[in-house]
Amino acid sequence: MRSLHLLASAALLSVAVGAHADNSAKLVQTGNDNDATIDQTGLLNEATIRQNGTANNGSIFQNEFAESNQANLVQIGSSNNAAVYQAPDSHFSTASVYQQGTGNRAEVEQHWYTNELQISSIGDNNSISATQNGFARAEARQIGNGNSLVMTQDGFYHGNWTAVYQVGDENRANIDQGDGSDIQLAQNGNLNTATISQYNLFGEVEFNQAGDDNLLTIEQSGRSNAFRGSSTGNGNSVELVQWFDGNQASVVQSGDDNIAAINQLAGYNEARINQVGMANQASITQNAELMNAVISQTGTSNMATVTQQ
Repeated sequence: MRSLHLLASAALLSVAVGAHADNSAKLVQTGNDNDATIDQTGLLNEATIRQNGTANNGSIFQNEFAESNQANLVQIGSSNNAAVYQAPDSHFSTASVYQQGTGNRAEVEQHWYTNELQISSIGDNNSISATQNGFARAEARQIGNGNSLVMTQDGFYHGNWTAVYQVGDENRANIDQGDGSDIQLAQNGNLNTATISQYNLFGEVEFNQAGDDNLLTIEQSGRSNAFRGSSTGNGNSVELVQWFDGNQASVVQSGDDNIAAINQLAGYNEARINQVGMANQASITQNAELMNAVISQTGTSNMATVTQQ
C-alpha cells in the first residue's frame, strides 16, 4: 500500500500543491500507527483525510483526466480501513466516507462521468464496497456492528439512484443495478438479508425490512418494472422475479415466518400480496401479458397459489 506518513508528508504536499495550483490536499492524523495516502493528478482535485485513533489506514487516489473530483475520508476510532479511487476520465465525481468505531472497512471506486457518493458506518466491523459508473448517485448509512453492503451501479446514459440504510447488527445487502433505475432499501434489526439485481431500464425498488432474520431477493430485467413493499416481524421471506416491461408488484408482510413469492415472466402484469399473521405462504406466477392477481392472508399457516398463463 502506498503510505504517506505525517512526519514526512508536509514538505511533499506543499510541493505538490504548489506544482498543481488547482489541487488541494489536507492530512490530519492523531494517534499511533496511522497511514494516509493522497495521490492527485489532473485538474481541480481536492482530498481530505482525517484520522483520529490508532492503526487506521487511509488512501485517496484521483487520477487520469480528472476535473472536479473531491474526496473526503474521516475515520474516528481504531483499525479502520478506507480507500477512495476516482478515475479514469472522471469529470464531476464527489465522494465522502465517514467511519466511527473499530474495524470498519470501506472501498469506493467511481469512474467516468458525474458520480456522487456518501457513505458511512457507525459501529464496529462494518464493511461497504461501492462501484459506480456514469452519472449515478448513491447514499449509504450503517449503524451497528457487523453490517455489510456491496453495491454496483452503472448509470452511464440515464443515471440512477441508490439509498441503503441499515440499523442493527449483521445485516447484509447486495445491490447490482443498471441504467436509469432507483433503489431505496432500509433494514432495521438484526440478521436481515437483501439481494437486489436490477438490470432493467427505469426500474424501481422501494422496500423496508423491520425485525430480525428477514430475507428479500429481487431480480428485475426489461423496462419500467416496479416493486414496493415491507416486511415487519421476524423470519419473513420475499422473492420477486419480473421480466420484460411494465410490471408492477407489491408485498406487505406483518408478522413472523411468512413467505411470499411473485414471478411475472411477461409484460404489463400486476401482482399484490398482503400477509398478516404467522407462517402464511403465498405465490403468484403470471406467464402472459396484462394479468392481475391479488392475495390477502390473515391468520396462521394459510396457503395460496395463483398461476395465470
